[in-house]
Order: sequence, then structure tokens, then C-alpha cells
Amino acid sequence: MLSNLLSSINSNIYSYLDNLVFIDSNITRSLSYVLGTNFYSGINLICNSLIYGFLIYYSISYFLSYITFSKVESPLQFLFKLVLCALALNCSEFLCSGLISLCSNISQVILELGKDLFGFDISFSSLINNILPNEYFTAGSFSLFSFDGILNTFTTFGFLSLAISYAIRYILLKVLLLISPFAILSLASSKTQNFFKAWFKNLLALLFLQIFISMVLLVCFIINSNDILGLPSQIIHLGMIYTLFKANGFMRDFVGGFSTDVSLSMPNITSMFQGGVSK
Repeated sequence: MLSNLLSSINSNIYSYLDNLVFIDSNITRSLSYVLGTNFYSGINLICNSLIYGFLIYYSISYFLSYITFSKVESPLQFLFKLVLCALALNCSEFLCSGLISLCSNISQVILELGKDLFGFDISFSSLINNILPNEYFTAGSFSLFSFDGILNTFTTFGFLSLAISYAIRYILLKVLLLISPFAILSLASSKTQNFFKAWFKNLLALLFLQIFISMVLLVCFIINSNDILGLPSQIIHLGMIYTLFKANGFMRDFVGGFSTDVSLSMPNITSMFQGGVSK
């Protein structure tokens, strides 16, 4: 039964990994009408209306500063920032698309470098077809109580968890793109600019992840187990797979941001089928 389960996962999951990992500016196309095609539609309309709210809030704070003697930025400085934010929020889709394209182009340059070196595409599909042994992904002669069987199980559920993790990343990117006008507008006031910092840090972390993944894939193709004497090739392959699984955690340590790690280890899979009432 486990052999059939692994075979079913292997035959369906790997073709989707590259599309989930390497995202380009096309991700913003389906959001255009929600964000707004002009300044009086979609989310842009809401944010443009909030500009008046920022003006009212600043006006009240400015007049109260004469009573409470609190420090408030000058009107000229506030108006200058507000105008810049108003222009930027209405171009939020263009700005975000440019940032996504930049990260996508960097990752593609790294992958193209590997293609020139090795003569075939650097991708998850190519890694599975050219680097990792086919025995890891076939159900024939599967035995759980063997090193190859354990590695087969780890690889299959690991790639499944990786696919789910990048599906979560894809959804989170869309959410961050949808709230980009609000994040840009928050820069207009020192009271709300922390929202932009958190938004921008999470966006960068999710985008830089595909650059990091492309470098990890390139290294996987460079490494040759024969270069490390006395180390079985299975250990090298296990290290490659584990590094890909933990790439999100490594990037989060460097930049910060959301965690999209998904654990589908055998104990967790088993616990999904446990029922009954605890006493």
C-alpha cells in the first residue's frame, strides 16, 4: 500500500515544482482588476480615499501639538511624502511587477549559467531525471526496512511537502501584492510606516527564495560524490534533498519573513489518520 502511495505521488508532483518555485511577473495579471486599472477602481479607490483620512489625522495632530507640545513633522514634509505615496500606490502593480521581474531574471541567469556548463536545464525535473537515481522514484522492489526504502520514502514525502510549501508561498505572494497599495500608503505617516517595513521584508524573503533555490540547484549539479572519498552517493543525494527542503528556513534566517515550511514526515502522516476521543 505504501509502495502504491509513493508511486502515485511521484507520478504527479514533480512536474509542478518548477512552476511553483520560479515565479515571474505574470503572477500579477490576475490581480489587475482587483488592484484597479485606474485610480478610481478596485483597491486603488479605497487607498485613494484613505489619503483624505491621513490628511484629517495629520491636521488634528498638528493642531493638538500646540496644546500638548508634542513633536509633529512639518506640513511641507508630510504633504511631500503623501503626494509621493499617492503616486506610488496607484503604480503599485507596476512597481511590484518590476521587483518580481528583477528576482526572476537573476534566478534565470543562474539557471542559464548551469545550462551552459552542463548542457541541460537546471530545474527540479532535470535534477530528478539526471542527478537522483530513478530507484528513488519507482515502486518496484520497494522495501521500507532498507536504506534505499527509507531514502525513497523521505524523498517522496519531502518533495510533496516542498510542493505544498511553495503553493503556500504562491498564495502569500498574491496576498502581499493585493495589500501593496495599503503598504505603500502607510509610508505617509511615521505612525504607520512599520507596516510597510514588515510587508517589504516578507515580500523580499519570498522573492529572494527562488534565487537561493536556483543556486542550491546549481550546486547540486556541480557536486560529484566521487570528489568525496569514502562517502556513499546516497548520503550526497540525501544532503541535496534536505538542503532543498530547508531552503525556506535558511532564507528566513538571512532575511526574515513568513514561514511556509510544511512537515510531512511519517509520524505526522500517521497522526492524520488517528481518531477517537482522548481521555
